[in-house]
Amino acid sequence: MRTPKDLIAVHVPSEDLGDYNLTQTGWYAMDDGGHVILGPFESLAQCDGAIRDRLQQQKL
Repeated sequence: MRTPKDLIAVHVPSEDLGDYNLTQTGWYAMDDGGHVILGPFESLAQCDGAIRDRLQQQKL
């Protein structure tokens, strides 16, 4: 599996679910290619925490 270089938090509203092939609205961590890696999360803070945890694990 490809390792993403960057992850960003993105809020996906209901009108954009089909663009990402998702079924739930919320905050998602997406890689630099626009692929959903983690989520959904209820808040930006939860999503940011998951991104930090994921990137920290990759450094180990």
